[in-house]
Amino acid sequence: MLNANQTVHGFNVNKITEIHEIKARLIEMKHEKSGASLLFLDREDDNKTFSIAFKTIPEDSTGVFHIIEHSVLCGSEKYPVKEPFVELLKGSLHTFLNAMTFPDKTMYPISTRNDKDYLNLVSVYMDAVLHPAILNNPNIFLQEGWHYELSDETGELSRSGVVLNEMRGAFSSPDELEMYHITDMLYDGTCYQYESGGEPRCIPNLTYDEFVSAHKKYYHPSNSEIFIDGSVDLDATLSLLNEFLKDYDCQPADFPIGEITICKPQFRKTEYEISENESPENKTRLALGYLTYRFDEQKKALATSVLIDAIASTNESPLKKELLASGLCEEISVLPYDSVKQNALILEFRNVADGKEDELIELFNKKVANLVSDGIDKEMLEAALNSQEFRMREKDFGTLPRGIIYAMSTLETSLYGGDPGLNLSFSKSFDELRAALSTDYYEKLLSELILENENRATLVMTPSSTLGERRTAAEREELKEIKNAMTEDELQRIKAEDEALKLWQKSTDTEEALKTIPMLSREDITSNPERISTEISDVCGVTVISHPLVTDGITYLDLYFDVSDLSAEEIFDLRLLSSLILNVKTQDRTAIELQNLIKKELGSFEVRATTVTKGHEAKIYAVVSASVLEVNKSSLFSILDEVLHKSEYSDKEVLKNILRQMKMESEDSFISSGNMAGFIRAAAGMSAESAVQEYYSGYEAHLSIKALDKNFEDEAEFALSRVSRLGNRIFVRNRATVSLTGDGDEQFVREIVSMLKCGDEYDPVCKIKPFGVKKEGIIIPAQVAFAECAANLNAIGESYTGSMNVVRTLLSYEYLWNEVRVQGGAYGVGLISRNNGNVAYYSYRDPSPARTIGCYRRAAEFLRTFAESGEDITKFIIGAVGDTEPLMTPRLKGSLATVRYLRGISDCDVVRAREQLVSTDSAELLRIADILEKVASEGSVCIVGGKDKLDACGDIIDTLLEI
Repeated sequence: MLNANQTVHGFNVNKITEIHEIKARLIEMKHEKSGASLLFLDREDDNKTFSIAFKTIPEDSTGVFHIIEHSVLCGSEKYPVKEPFVELLKGSLHTFLNAMTFPDKTMYPISTRNDKDYLNLVSVYMDAVLHPAILNNPNIFLQEGWHYELSDETGELSRSGVVLNEMRGAFSSPDELEMYHITDMLYDGTCYQYESGGEPRCIPNLTYDEFVSAHKKYYHPSNSEIFIDGSVDLDATLSLLNEFLKDYDCQPADFPIGEITICKPQFRKTEYEISENESPENKTRLALGYLTYRFDEQKKALATSVLIDAIASTNESPLKKELLASGLCEEISVLPYDSVKQNALILEFRNVADGKEDELIELFNKKVANLVSDGIDKEMLEAALNSQEFRMREKDFGTLPRGIIYAMSTLETSLYGGDPGLNLSFSKSFDELRAALSTDYYEKLLSELILENENRATLVMTPSSTLGERRTAAEREELKEIKNAMTEDELQRIKAEDEALKLWQKSTDTEEALKTIPMLSREDITSNPERISTEISDVCGVTVISHPLVTDGITYLDLYFDVSDLSAEEIFDLRLLSSLILNVKTQDRTAIELQNLIKKELGSFEVRATTVTKGHEAKIYAVVSASVLEVNKSSLFSILDEVLHKSEYSDKEVLKNILRQMKMESEDSFISSGNMAGFIRAAAGMSAESAVQEYYSGYEAHLSIKALDKNFEDEAEFALSRVSRLGNRIFVRNRATVSLTGDGDEQFVREIVSMLKCGDEYDPVCKIKPFGVKKEGIIIPAQVAFAECAANLNAIGESYTGSMNVVRTLLSYEYLWNEVRVQGGAYGVGLISRNNGNVAYYSYRDPSPARTIGCYRRAAEFLRTFAESGEDITKFIIGAVGDTEPLMTPRLKGSLATVRYLRGISDCDVVRAREQLVSTDSAELLRIADILEKVASEGSVCIVGGKDKLDACGDIIDTLLEI
């Protein structure tokens, strides 16, 4: 055990702090020679985390640090391959492997459960950030950042680059544009006024020399913060780190972040893009930004979250409800701008009535003033406080490792000279906030944040259907002028530079270089996949699936109601029900009273739909999920009874608000997550399961939302009556399956089952059929596209095997990465293969979707060539094992085991899939190559993108759809 003032491998222990909330010791260390800071979070966790971060202070919006983040993982002194990062993706058991650019820091985190893998990843990442190939290879900058291209056919000059295309896609989102303008105003004079990711118009201003200089200035150990977490071999880790740091001398790393001085309110008006045929009426966006608390004001930060949750988190919250009722806007969201030295709060008003911005601001300030003077309901505040504390103590971050979150949390204070353990210790602040419920603390805080705050900014964004066209024309004209001003020598240099780049991109690493990458062996793979403890029983005729896992005193309950008999229209009604159910009154309470009760007594509560394929048949389930502390189980029983049996679906105003917000959310999803929308649409061609998803949350659902919104006055009452009947029909005992994760409690389950009413007999056979193969494009207002091609193995006479995971890893990182990302400039690309038979290619923020579809069609031939080459596939097998065993919380483990049961997948089936995976050979690759040829030739295509991108696809698509 380490002690204060002890020195290990050049690291001196400066301070040790107990963090009781996470059962850990936080050990602060310093590498004396290099000046590198190190934090070790000593706690039990077999998932080991490492991160190295640098304070990186942008001086403009060229995105230099974002491009560096991409680029340092493209080869280094010790690992001279083109992309060590991709080699690790191919053959590591990592549970997290990435890099992230923040407004004032850049972070390189990894995590894995394997000790050998951990040291391998640490070594590659340390060499990448300290000795990157970027210092001597301009091609990396040209590929990851930006470069000119000169067309042989037209002679036109254009620009491309991975980060440039990524940010073109990001800035197609009004949300991203809004944040850019608000922070530019709020943080004038500091690094936060700039877009650290890169503003598309500014990225081409960055030169290679400036890029290299930025790395040399900021990427020194003295400016680094290293973080280690979990059950690591600390001696081996510190010894390895010392090998990288011992040759550096400590140097000044004084990169101050300017303080915000009191300034007058700022105002700006700008445009955002909408589709060509979309009406701009009443679609103004208004954003109000307020500078708030400093990084070290934890109590105020938590209080602000509690306050916003209480007054504006749902349509029934007092502030939001009154503003929506005014008819001046259709949605209000409160967005934190945090993890920086001084945080901000941004209030976003969507679909503001034309010309009513000032009236809305006046009403907003008036309602805030009323809450301050009249007082905020203490029960709402207490409920919000309980909910916030539950989430922080639960520490459930899904598949994102806790160590990664803790690394970010420590940086949020230590980067500015604060206590690195502040955000990990929160009990004292919660105690103080609970005591403050009996005072006017929250009212004073609300006044300070909004009414008295001079550090604020107002942004008005008006919709334009011509903005994209004007932006494209302006860029084309700019490039034309740039080209006309170039000499013939300069044009030839660009052409030669581009040819050299393409030649380098197509080059392959030597066997000698590849051998430098530390790899695992087959012996490092566990013999069998993890078995999730599962017990099946029958309670009053209802199947109960129990998962007795350690959950720190929390019970996770999922009620699966079989609704396979629903029609397409009823699946959309289920979507409405899931959105309405916690926003309507019950026989016993108003909606806000119910919401407060849930926040106060439970950890979470939601209703959603899920679809599984069992055999070759789709099964649809309405899922009611809740989490609760053991001591509050009785509350869960009564809340379930009230929500499922006593909800009243009769308020048209509630439906109108929810419907319009669903419409906005749906429109946004096509722009920000077009790859998922396109995948569901394409997969629906051959998969009933995906067709159900289309009716619930895909393009078909979007059409249903628009239609109901358009005909609201005529159809609202009928829609509400359908939802009410549906709720009475489906939440019944004979449709139910119970899933329980945590400590078993038979009496609790009996009470839940007994509470459910008996329902009518039903036909549990899914009526929804696949759509048939389609070649479609969905038009969105964006500068990039998402290209998807999908089929279902069962539909083409094939079946899923574990070997598909190896092919997914191989094609995603060996072929598609090089063809579509590296050479094509797309931000993301890959192959999806699921055990329901769905197989799909996808791209993300792709500048050339037509080219990408061609790459998909050549993938099978690449796989054949690879298989016939006899190249060792061990690393792809190891990578596939890692992909099929992600890090999961007890909640997710319980959910996975339940879904396997519903799919009819046994533990033996899981083991068999693993055996197929690890025994994959060349013959199997050749067999799967024939399958993938069918996928590309017989599958559906869906490309989501800007109109110009879709027009360039020619006969790849035959139908254009609009959102």
